[in-house]
Amino acid sequence: MATGLENFWYAVEHSQTLQTEPISLRLLNQRYVLFRDKSGTAHALIDSCAHRGASLGKGWVEGNCIRCPYHGWSYNSEGRCVRIPADAEGTTIPAKAQVGVLPTQERNGFIWIFPGESNQADPNLIPPFPEFDQPGWRTVQGEYRWDANFSRVVEAGLDTSHAPFVHRPFFPNRDDASVHPLEITTTDFSVSTHQQVKPPKRLGLLKYIIKKDRKHSSSTLTCYLPCINRIAIDFNWRGYQYIYFASNIPVSETETLTKWIGIRNFLPQAWADKNSIKNTVETYEEDKAIVETQPRTPSWVTQGADLLLASDQLILAYRKALAKICQQQESC
Repeated sequence: MATGLENFWYAVEHSQTLQTEPISLRLLNQRYVLFRDKSGTAHALIDSCAHRGASLGKGWVEGNCIRCPYHGWSYNSEGRCVRIPADAEGTTIPAKAQVGVLPTQERNGFIWIFPGESNQADPNLIPPFPEFDQPGWRTVQGEYRWDANFSRVVEAGLDTSHAPFVHRPFFPNRDDASVHPLEITTTDFSVSTHQQVKPPKRLGLLKYIIKKDRKHSSSTLTCYLPCINRIAIDFNWRGYQYIYFASNIPVSETETLTKWIGIRNFLPQAWADKNSIKNTVETYEEDKAIVETQPRTPSWVTQGADLLLASDQLILAYRKALAKICQQQESC
């Protein structure tokens, strides 16, 4: 993996998914394990037993500890081995019988871990999602995989000009695909823009509750570095909004796992969830078919391979921001 990516918070699992069993995962080509202690608090460790390297994720949780499935070594939430069944009672446990611990937070429907230097793991740097779990919003979630570098996936969510060509059922207006000049907002950890767009044609259940002859909808596209997409759509009708919040997890340089949450403040009934999920998955499949044809290398280190235009301003801002922060961390 490209260096410089370690010192970020990564949303690696949905909170609802982590229950009584441990979960193994890969991030930046490294293996980690999540588990909850008896109080329900989430923890993350390096997923490799200090004994002989077996995956702790194949083991089980016992009280506040996770047990290795190979020889039953028991590790507490601080990564220290506290029991070795093969040793006689009273035998001193070696100081090296421990595994690495990652800073862990549970917020906004996700488990977040920080694989870099723990003294830089400021929880205030976790991307905000203020609408999550608030009254009046209905939540759905899911995941999908890409044979692509995570940066290419993120850029699909920042692309302001591809919709009429990739998502034709929603935006069948190829003859009117021009992009108005964008105002880009850049911070140390994010890039964003707001734009007005013609209302989509494919509305699904929305066609029954939204005025069809609206002049426009609007969307705010944001990336929280390095891999969080937030797409906030305002349908310009009665305050109806849909927000897509996705963690595009860099499993390896050529694999990405997206864990996403979608929330809406209309049609709050459970029976409408199926349509909401269907629309999101179909959009993913349309993007996947194209994104996986792109180079499987990190986009921000591409030198001269892409010809970026004015309509690509947000993507260019993302690449510059990510390249800058990676270079800064590499030089530390």
